[in-house]
Amino acid sequence: MFQKAVIDTGPLFSALVLNYDLPRIAFGRARRFTHTLEEPLRSHNNPSLFLDILGSIREKLTTSHVIAELNGLVKTRLKLGDEDRLSFWRTGIDLLLQWNIDETLVRLLDLARDENSKACLPRIGAVDTGLIHLAIEHNCALITEDERTLAREAWTRRVDCRLVKQLMPVSG
Repeated sequence: MFQKAVIDTGPLFSALVLNYDLPRIAFGRARRFTHTLEEPLRSHNNPSLFLDILGSIREKLTTSHVIAELNGLVKTRLKLGDEDRLSFWRTGIDLLLQWNIDETLVRLLDLARDENSKACLPRIGAVDTGLIHLAIEHNCALITEDERTLAREAWTRRVDCRLVKQLMPVSG
């Protein structure tokens, strides 16, 4: 699908959740965190399809800010106890290592100096501006669940931005 792509917080969080739930599903048990996933990922029959789609991207990029946001989402959306949170992060880090994800630091002051980034920084914030900046810098796609803010700004800047719902086949 893509040789290289920048991955936003939402899709990365969804991938970590699906990956964490895979052993449960393999034993015929219900998914534990379906409520945290965007609709196409909730309703699709094959929970590993999204992981396969992201896994097929040869070069996966994200920012350090996205990685930092993940911890907040784990705390607020999953509400795991200490043991489960440790297990979640072990499986999550294993997946990120397997994917060899490139975590790049995109500095706020560098964004403020870049004319293209400076224009959208006050509107969408440093995290989203950094993702657009990274996609432009690497001339690659940006994958997000955020249609209202990030995707809209990316499309305005002519970035090949894809929503998760566009990547998933329509279930019949």
